[in-house]
Amino acid sequence: MSLRLKSIAAVLLSLLILTEGYFLYMEEQGNFHPITHSEAYRSAQLDRDELEYYIKKYNIKSILNLRGENPNASWYTEELRVSTEQNVKHYDIALSASRELTNEEIQKLTDIFKSAPRPILIHCQGGADRSGLAAAMWKVIVDNEPKSEAGRQLSILYGHLPMGKATAMDRFFERWRPSEAFN
Repeated sequence: MSLRLKSIAAVLLSLLILTEGYFLYMEEQGNFHPITHSEAYRSAQLDRDELEYYIKKYNIKSILNLRGENPNASWYTEELRVSTEQNVKHYDIALSASRELTNEEIQKLTDIFKSAPRPILIHCQGGADRSGLAAAMWKVIVDNEPKSEAGRQLSILYGHLPMGKATAMDRFFERWRPSEAFN
């Protein structure tokens, strides 16, 4: 193998290792990030210990689960149990990363953004696609941030890859008119 091919292979292997390390890190820490410090945070699905940790550390007062009600799932019953034990208000909206939001879902998100006790934790399964869209909408609706800046919440930095089914989140955000949030 030539020196040039060895160099290319080394670079590609290094990128693969860095990428894998980044995604392992995000999974281990629950892909938890601030949307607006002291107001809103986003994450992946957290286990009991992670959820209790973040509730205490950031004084979380409400949780918005974007996976919808799942009464037969252990993660869901555990999340409800922790919410009750910690006196945290809990909301559910069933969004899909593979389709654009409906007007009803937009209205539900907007109502929760306006009324939920803060700080709020917004999560989906991986904390990348649905949480990214909700975070971008929060930045526009609550923080009055321009869509061009808010759209950064749908980023690879949070695990969002604009490909496959998840492109529905990007398409929706691109087409979405923030005035729809105030109906």
